[in-house]
Amino acid sequence: MRRVLLVLAVGCLIASGPIFAAVTGTSHDLSSAEGNSETCVFCHTPHNASPGVPLWNHTLSGNTFTAYDSATMNATDNNDWTGGDGSISSLCMSCHDGSVGLGSLINEGPGGTPTNSATTVSGAADLGTDLSNDHPVNFTYDVTLQGNDGELVDPTTLTGPVLLFGAGNDQLDCASCHDPHNDANAPFLVMSNSGSALCNTCHVK
Repeated sequence: MRRVLLVLAVGCLIASGPIFAAVTGTSHDLSSAEGNSETCVFCHTPHNASPGVPLWNHTLSGNTFTAYDSATMNATDNNDWTGGDGSISSLCMSCHDGSVGLGSLINEGPGGTPTNSATTVSGAADLGTDLSNDHPVNFTYDVTLQGNDGELVDPTTLTGPVLLFGAGNDQLDCASCHDPHNDANAPFLVMSNSGSALCNTCHVK
């Protein structure tokens, strides 16, 4: 839970530091397209946030997501999941399932009402609700999974830049591989994937 709070708090509260600067001008900067001068408000608010999700300001999707599955998938909790479950992945999918307007905010803040609240993501950014052909997310990556799989690194060694989330710091979510605040390694990767470096952080090949 501490990592969940940290991810949300940093994005919301550092309004003049490097994270703010890294978002400005990227595809996650919706301030000009949506007619609200605040950059952070499309995801974060310090007050009147989404119930049960600290500092989160975007309307959550209520859709059910079809999870990746295969004969070699060893995670026992890699099941279909609902967008309102409060996980990091559900926060990402509140825009990236293409069903909720980018300007659909809980607290509009001082920057004004977004002018295109019904506009949704499009193209490659629109992942839809069928994630069966995408890397699995929203599942427990612990030493039990490592033992069952045989080709994963010890998750206790993942101290950065790839991180695990959730109350037990053992949940693999979208933000394990993507940093929504920094597009230095497009598309918002937490590190370069040159030579499959990002993949090999978790996978032993």
